[in-house]
Amino acid sequence: IDAAPRCHVHEIPIGAEPRRIISDKETGLLLVASTVPALPQSGSLFPTSSLKAVDARDGHIHAEAQFDPYELVHSLEMWHIKGQKSYRYICVGTGQYSESNPSSQGSQAGPRAVGGRLVIYSLKAAKRKSRTKAEKSGRKQKQQQLDVAGGTVSGGYELRYVWESKRSAPVRALAHLGDSYLILASGTLCVVLKLDVVQKHLIECCEVELRFPATSIDVRGSDVVVGSSRETVHVFRFIPPAEDSSGAESLQMVHSARFGVDTADARCLASDLVVGVDRSGYLYAVGVPRESREFALDFVMGIHLGTECTRVKVGSPIRRLNCAQHVVPWNRSNDMRSASEKPASRRLPVEPVIISTIAGALWSLIRISKDAFYVLRELEQTMLDMESGHPARPLMLAAKCINRRQLDAGSQLLSENIVDGSLSRMFLESLTDAEQAQVLDRNPNVERLAQRLFGGSAQHAASSLSTLES
Repeated sequence: IDAAPRCHVHEIPIGAEPRRIISDKETGLLLVASTVPALPQSGSLFPTSSLKAVDARDGHIHAEAQFDPYELVHSLEMWHIKGQKSYRYICVGTGQYSESNPSSQGSQAGPRAVGGRLVIYSLKAAKRKSRTKAEKSGRKQKQQQLDVAGGTVSGGYELRYVWESKRSAPVRALAHLGDSYLILASGTLCVVLKLDVVQKHLIECCEVELRFPATSIDVRGSDVVVGSSRETVHVFRFIPPAEDSSGAESLQMVHSARFGVDTADARCLASDLVVGVDRSGYLYAVGVPRESREFALDFVMGIHLGTECTRVKVGSPIRRLNCAQHVVPWNRSNDMRSASEKPASRRLPVEPVIISTIAGALWSLIRISKDAFYVLRELEQTMLDMESGHPARPLMLAAKCINRRQLDAGSQLLSENIVDGSLSRMFLESLTDAEQAQVLDRNPNVERLAQRLFGGSAQHAASSLSTLES
């Protein structure tokens, strides 16, 4: 038994490349949307896609559903519908493509999007066929072995096709909304759907159209955050029929970002704070200033990670972090340039923002108080300004342009209101007492700030915040 929580990793071969994975808590199975690369001898240059129900314990594939040729899976979501009777469905958003783009020539020729589908499945226990007495005895013995192993999967499962909705563009994102709604992003449209269980069909309740294609959707209560290419993010509020005088569902835009980037993914951290990444690796946060009723979302924080980012999630891969008192919850006021906030006196469980990159790296982002930020920023800048060859000056930073106001000449993407936590760890663990003293002598403000804000030395301040390393 490990003394501390850790990830235990084992490999499950499924014979295909996973693209999206969700976990079904009721059965303990993994729902894996995967693709098989095209083989030259098959005569097609397009991969084939499927949805598999996989037992995470032994890798057994209980069920598999194949998609149409020239169809790729872009999104996967578990949809729970609550009412007099509860239902759960597996929703798959796909894109349909043609063999090649006739407008392209030479090496640029490739598949072009011609449409998409929302396909809905249910996961049911497979119907048992009549068996002989010997077969039943053998099956009972096998089931007893599974029960001893602590498993909940028994008897096999099957994926049952339920409904589908054809769209004019690929379905890039899906999210469940409230107790019985589903919202999808297809091209420039965001569409809210409701399932009529009695009539057995999907109802399109409302939709909004953006100027540019939607790339991601995140739901927090009644707020819907939509990532957009070129227009960063938009925040909509879903109005149920009971609250709308027209008696119908609607999506009302409440906020939109002032600047435009090609957002790959975005998450709503609070009612007035959104964090996202663009396709070139720029991590940003936008929010509404304190006590402001403005429509626009202002720039709050930004940094360039130097590699293409794919997803933003909230929560640690292992557990929530019990951090120092100067870690501020995300749902506090997002105005980082306002008066200093008093941190909580007790240690709060904090879920960091996790950013995944196409290179396979994970970045963590934790919000700290302004007092802590002042100390670490002064320490960071002093270490960066040390002469070349000094042990305190890093050879390279974990993130690019951490100490620059602009990424390059003419760029409108700022890099500010953020510090690299690895530098505080480097200050504590890699430098001798004499080298630390040389850094503090170079900038007396570090020591003065630490004494005034933390009641201790800069070493004490950096130690209390050492959990902030990316």
